Amino acid sequence: MSPPLREATAQEIITIIDSQGSQASFSTILVEAQRRGALAWHRTLRRYLDLLVQGGVLTETKRDVGSVNLQQLYSITRQKPTVYAGLKVLELYGLNWDTPLRSLYPVRTDVVGLLRSKSVTLSGRQVLAASKEDSLAHEVRRDADKTTGTLELVSALAATQTLDLPYLLRRSDELEIGRTVRLLFQKLIQTFSGIFLDADGKIFLATRERFLQILRQYSKQKALTLLETPGRGAYGIKIVESLTAEHILNAAGKQLGITG
Repeated sequence: MSPPLREATAQEIITIIDSQGSQASFSTILVEAQRRGALAWHRTLRRYLDLLVQGGVLTETKRDVGSVNLQQLYSITRQKPTVYAGLKVLELYGLNWDTPLRSLYPVRTDVVGLLRSKSVTLSGRQVLAASKEDSLAHEVRRDADKTTGTLELVSALAATQTLDLPYLLRRSDELEIGRTVRLLFQKLIQTFSGIFLDADGKIFLATRERFLQILRQYSKQKALTLLETPGRGAYGIKIVESLTAEHILNAAGKQLGITG
């Protein structure tokens, strides 16, 4: 299994290409990266360059220099990376809802978001799927902006899957939904920590058990304290405020396959 790509190395490669003027060849980038101690193996450099090209950070052109292989030249686009989010992407991460909505849309991100993405084939084309946490954050923001009604699906995944909570909250702050997402998690904790006499016992016990397992993981990671920090931005907070315990339980139950 290949080691994860690092933000510092990606930034170093971008800096190297920028320092070479309008274009930099693969061999020039590799020699300079080795000299700086950024990386040592050409296959590792290839992984970074391919991702940066697919994400729109770099462009690649090829030039005939009279050898067997064409020379590869890279230049910087000066654009932020692009990845894809939407319900099609959330299905990759286990969204278990039979919904007619099959959205897939591009979003701008940063190098960290690019490195956390993965290349997949969706709707017959190769795209970079945003990470689970990025996808959830963008879905909340999209619902806030366009009233898509997909917050319930986000709550279903948040209630049944362990997430990188610190990263999700950081990204939510950047999208100006920090307070909104924190309130969502506070509502989840309140729902599954209480007792609801009117709730279906089978659904409540199964979803509560799953969420409390997740909550224990967050507690071990000392991530729960982040929910008490002031978030940045409250886009969509009224949608979260209107989310009832019944909505949360039914959504989680549907995600676990307990309800239809």
